Amino acid sequence: MGRSRLPAPDDLSAAAALVAGWRVAERAVRAKGAGPGEDRVVVLEDGGGVRCAAVIDGVTDKSGRDYGGASGGALAADRVAQTLATLPDDITVAEAVAAVSAELMELRRKWSVADDDLLAPAAVAAVVWPRRRLVWRVGDVHVALGHRDGGWRRHPGGKLIDTVLAGARAAYLHCLLLQGEHPEELAATDPGRALIRPVLERQAVLANRDEAGPFGYGLLDGRPVPERFVETFVLADEVDEVVLASDGYLGPGQTLAGAEAELRASLRADRLRIMEHAATKAVAAGAGSFDDRAYLRLSRSSPRDRGSPSRIS
Repeated sequence: MGRSRLPAPDDLSAAAALVAGWRVAERAVRAKGAGPGEDRVVVLEDGGGVRCAAVIDGVTDKSGRDYGGASGGALAADRVAQTLATLPDDITVAEAVAAVSAELMELRRKWSVADDDLLAPAAVAAVVWPRRRLVWRVGDVHVALGHRDGGWRRHPGGKLIDTVLAGARAAYLHCLLLQGEHPEELAATDPGRALIRPVLERQAVLANRDEAGPFGYGLLDGRPVPERFVETFVLADEVDEVVLASDGYLGPGQTLAGAEAELRASLRADRLRIMEHAATKAVAAGAGSFDDRAYLRLSRSSPRDRGSPSRIS
């Protein structure tokens, strides 16, 4: 089979881009609103096929800083993507995470952000290394592994602090609704978001800290990431599909169409995001969703297939 052009990152129905060993079956990036968004899909290929692929989710910037027209989350996501493209094939997961962290610390210094600043540019990521037969993850990107027998093993993203804050926000907004507040007004002003904002602005103190207990979590923000916050998943012989999806999706849908349909149904039922899939923010006026989202599905392909050039979107 000849070389195939990778589909545009925002084309939800694009055909697969075939590569030796593994192929890109589906990929998409969607911003929640009119801006460029902070999520990225990375696919790095050579003559032997996909050697690295990732979904990177830039953390929503709460600092209010001006980074030359870009948000801190977008800067961090781009720096992670650029770093992945430079890593040698024989690097370990620990070395890869350390390299990414070092680059993000350099990004802090470029923009004069203190080493201990809790609102520094940050991201989370899940990375597939097909030739190393593994996926590694720091943060809450969803992962799913599809098996030849049709079964799937899902590893949804998520962290306890988000669950707690989303629950507190939802409870407060439910109280306001029962007291006669209008849903449209609550969506516009989101007093529940204001309620939890002090914790949102401080929660990074819990990141990359072993002593944070059950509220601790992994974050790519320049600081060292403890081993317990770096997850790995083995690509066993029976695994023939891998899905990565940022937390703008409700989970690691087996197909892009399925993930999109699930999200659309949830958004129709709950624009405030206070029901089954409670979140730390509502769908803003004029926005298509509550968060940016990125999706990537890889499938095994025939050794005779060939791929297209590396691409970051």
